[in-house]
Amino acid sequence: VIFFLEFVLRFFSAPSKKSYLSDPLNWGDVLSAMGLPVLCFSGFAQSVPETKTELRVQQFLLLFLPLARFLKLLRYFESFRLLVDAFAKSAEALPVLTYIMAFIVLLFGTAIYVQEDRSNIPSMPHSLWLALVTMTTVGYGDYFPVSMGGYWTVSALTFVSVLFLALPVGIIGHEFNVTWQKRAEMLLKTRLRNALAKFGYSFTDVEHLFDFADEDADGQLQLSEFIELIRQMRIGVSVETAAKLFHFVDSNEDGLIDRQEFIRNVFPDEYAKHTQQIQDESFIRSKRRIGVALERLDSRSSQSSTFEDEEKVQRASTVAPKLSDLPEGSSYNEEESMEQTEQTVEVDLDANETTENAKQKSAL
Repeated sequence: VIFFLEFVLRFFSAPSKKSYLSDPLNWGDVLSAMGLPVLCFSGFAQSVPETKTELRVQQFLLLFLPLARFLKLLRYFESFRLLVDAFAKSAEALPVLTYIMAFIVLLFGTAIYVQEDRSNIPSMPHSLWLALVTMTTVGYGDYFPVSMGGYWTVSALTFVSVLFLALPVGIIGHEFNVTWQKRAEMLLKTRLRNALAKFGYSFTDVEHLFDFADEDADGQLQLSEFIELIRQMRIGVSVETAAKLFHFVDSNEDGLIDRQEFIRNVFPDEYAKHTQQIQDESFIRSKRRIGVALERLDSRSSQSSTFEDEEKVQRASTVAPKLSDLPEGSSYNEEESMEQTEQTVEVDLDANETTENAKQKSAL
């Protein structure tokens, strides 16, 4: 009853109900409050369950519900977010490491299965189990090699495992070290982000409020303007916290923060989406302009080639003499006429090629 009343009071006193339910740290409150509704639904199961429904209710209340109530303490550990952030930054390298680990287990598991007798390693799954517990340095001892080949194989697997397991531990440890060095800045930004979401301030709302707080309309806020903005928003952030946050956001340390700088630090995901949308629109516009330019260039090239073909035909027809135009007593030498025609056409082609290149350059 106490946990149920706590959840009801927290839910109805939250400024934004959606933000309260979407925060993973509040899911412990929801699960903790499920004890009373489950008991009411099952008709208040007795201490000794008589049916399957009462047995499942008792298992939920005695086994799973205490774990959910224990999760309620996570909201008091702000450094837990640092650990989650370190794992999130290391997630990019984990798929490759998982694939390599699976390959090593399959490789040495197959080798162990080939080396050992079936009386010791009955099947391939048992061999893979031995390779996995050896690689993770657990070593239950339920299965172990007895042959000399099996000893050499497991020894090689142990050596490879020591080298391999140092990679993910080193990556996650490095990310956590970097995150821990910036813990004050990250915790302040997270606290402000949660406060804004809790009171229902969105990305666009903060943009408009930033413009209103800018008294001199220079697109930047001074320390006094920023503190007044945070104070007027009434989101539960003190003046000292606002001053510290101002210095963290002011990356160039000029005593001023602009709107883009503030939005990038407080709403990084929304800022990235907004920037990507602007870039996509600019790309579409530039793509259209390039397409129009190429269409115009193709049309000009086709028109110029048609005009040149017509000129070639006209010039070729004027070069070849007609029989009726020859003087009396002279003979028409067809080979000489064709040579003259070919020479004239070659000269015209060279001139037209030069003209076409000049037109293409001017069009570009």
